[in-house]
Amino acid sequence: MVKTKLVKSAGRYGARYGQRIKRKIANIERNQRKKQICPFCGRTVKRLSKGIWQCKRCKKKFAAHAYYIEKGSITVKKEDKIKKQEEEKKAKPLKKEKPKLKEKKTTKKSKTKTK
Repeated sequence: MVKTKLVKSAGRYGARYGQRIKRKIANIERNQRKKQICPFCGRTVKRLSKGIWQCKRCKKKFAAHAYYIEKGSITVKKEDKIKKQEEEKKAKPLKKEKPKLKEKKTTKKSKTKTK
């Protein structure tokens, strides 16, 4: 089979589906075949199924994009979130304010005269 320069690996589809779609497929496949890096430990990961990835080193399973891992798509570890919250608490001491008392509104009751 002949692969064209414009559609690269999607040239296997020949005259079917159109050039635009074949370019999109070629871009996805190019990104998919790159080494994907674990956001937790920095080693390579393996794609188990659509959107499910597992690190070879730390054995963590996580969800990301279907065909490749994009930076910023993985949520930060819970440990990192907890550390960040603790640092914020230390940096900003809590100020306890006394609750303001509400002023009582005095209403004048009008007396009705009965005849």
